[in-house]
Amino acid sequence: MKIELLRTAAFIFCLTIAPPLAAHGEDKQRQTPNLFGGMDTDAGKVVTGFHKALRSGDEQTLREHLHNDVLIFEGGKAERSLEEYASHHMKSDIKFLKQLQVEQLELQVTQRGEMAWSAGRTRSTGEYKGRKMDISGMESLVLRKVEGQWKIVYIHWSH
Repeated sequence: MKIELLRTAAFIFCLTIAPPLAAHGEDKQRQTPNLFGGMDTDAGKVVTGFHKALRSGDEQTLREHLHNDVLIFEGGKAERSLEEYASHHMKSDIKFLKQLQVEQLELQVTQRGEMAWSAGRTRSTGEYKGRKMDISGMESLVLRKVEGQWKIVYIHWSH
């Protein structure tokens, strides 16, 4: 099951990155990209609900949005289930984010059939444990429709 999730995540990641790479250099005129889209889809609502729950500390909603076998990559480490994340980094992520102001710079959610993916960028500023913070972040999410509900099955966070 986990290998299937990882293959699906890799496939979707390639789908989202390949078109922009192939188009690079084709259009000589710079067009302003639409940095936000897809939040009105069912999967997009899960993505935005997940962000809101993470920033507000709503652990119940976080659990509802994450698949039991979610794979989370962050900082060179991996957490391979909802329970592993909940018992390790969930509380510290919430505590950290509650101290910062998070600005969503870009968020694109694409829904195709039973799969969806999200790519976003943020800027987080504030003070945490007496240190000034100004962090640029990137996030990739993969969602799958499970028993009629969208669940996040893969997360990659980088700062």
